[in-house]
Amino acid sequence: MRLSKNGWLLAITILISAFSSTVQVQAQGASADQYVANGQQLLNQKNFTQAAQYYYAAIKLDPNNAAAYQGLGTCYYMGGRKQDALTFYQRSLSINPNNPQLSQFVQSLQSQLGSANAPGAMGMAASDPLSQGSALFQQKQYAASIPYFQRAAQQTPNDYRPFYYAGYAYYMTGNTRFAALYFAVANMKQPNASIQAYADRVKSSLSPDDQQWVDDQLSKYSASNGGSYSGASQVAFGFNFLGGSTYIFANPDQVINGVENAQASGTQVQLNGTTPNMLAMIGIEPYLEFGKNFELDFGAAYVPVGTLAYQWFDLSDGFGFNNSFNTSMVLTELGLKIKFGDKDVKAYIGLGANIAPISTTFSKVPTVMDANGNINLAGTPNDPSSGNYSTVGVGGYARFGVDFTLAKNLALGPFLGVQILTATNFENGSKTLMVNQNNGDVGVANSGSLAGVTNTTPLTLDYSNINLGMELKFSF
Repeated sequence: MRLSKNGWLLAITILISAFSSTVQVQAQGASADQYVANGQQLLNQKNFTQAAQYYYAAIKLDPNNAAAYQGLGTCYYMGGRKQDALTFYQRSLSINPNNPQLSQFVQSLQSQLGSANAPGAMGMAASDPLSQGSALFQQKQYAASIPYFQRAAQQTPNDYRPFYYAGYAYYMTGNTRFAALYFAVANMKQPNASIQAYADRVKSSLSPDDQQWVDDQLSKYSASNGGSYSGASQVAFGFNFLGGSTYIFANPDQVINGVENAQASGTQVQLNGTTPNMLAMIGIEPYLEFGKNFELDFGAAYVPVGTLAYQWFDLSDGFGFNNSFNTSMVLTELGLKIKFGDKDVKAYIGLGANIAPISTTFSKVPTVMDANGNINLAGTPNDPSSGNYSTVGVGGYARFGVDFTLAKNLALGPFLGVQILTATNFENGSKTLMVNQNNGDVGVANSGSLAGVTNTTPLTLDYSNINLGMELKFSF
């Protein structure tokens, strides 16, 4: 007696459930191609239920066997389940697109099912592929469930569940590469410690080439590489922690030039003291990472520059000053990094701009020369220009470094940088530090040693530096 289409549907469902793990075949240790050949023989005999068992067994051994998916589609088509047949046919074409006959048939079948796929259609397979896939998943029909989860991911790309269950189904069929990819996408949709652990564990079992493939697919995030997910650009954020040493060139060029002018005019002015400063540098950079090769940085660091101290003395009248600048600054930066390399080793070039609020305590103490030629404090009060001054320095930086990946969200590496930073208009209320261009003396205009001096210019200090250190990167 011939079975109706509904009869075929019931028969296939019962038999597939009964043989949910592996069909029993006469030849032990058969290959996927042998299962496909046996299935094709049964298909030619119109024994669709048994043929489906062999195709499922082939897919379990080889999840990328296009012929098995095509044969399974034919079994469902002959059983009246055209929508399910279309799913398996499409899966076969995604693996082997060079099948013009199947492609033409799929187009025809899609036209037939157009109304069923339209919005508002009530068919379970068309409107709720996640439920259909979950039902097959519960029956341990992992290979059969994958096309449904893929279709569900296409219909609801923001739902993590189709990606998660597709990853699990791929894992159960032995396709760990796709499993790692789908678990990772699921975790991107819905961050979860358990899913992240699955993704990391499966990925760690892959070869280095397959791990790189997973990373490439995630960065592309498109449907063109075997995944049923839509494209999107990745934006990550985190923190860079920087530590190292900075050598600041704090030479007071205007003072030096003024002393040279005095010496050129015959005035015996001498200058000596300490100007460069080596200091520890500690900073933090919140950042946004766009893709894998571009990063936007927002840096902040407290820099205790320390004391620039020097002695200015006019030998012609035996009078001079001990000057010092005790300086600290908050260094802020906005910059970008362009990265090169693979996921394990990333070299980068960083460029950016700086703004630095600067605070300095200026001390100017008079000195005199005794009969023995020794320079001593004059014992008089400090010059009126002594006090606390502030300004804002501006500049830019260039930095080169290499990051070595230690873990998924952690990297460490050295860097070398050059920074240009100058500051002028050091102010304390209405007072501004000036430089006497004739001899290099520093003070406040029309006060103390600068009283009546007209050839003055605002003091400018150069805090440019080179820095060398380590960068510790945390990403989220």
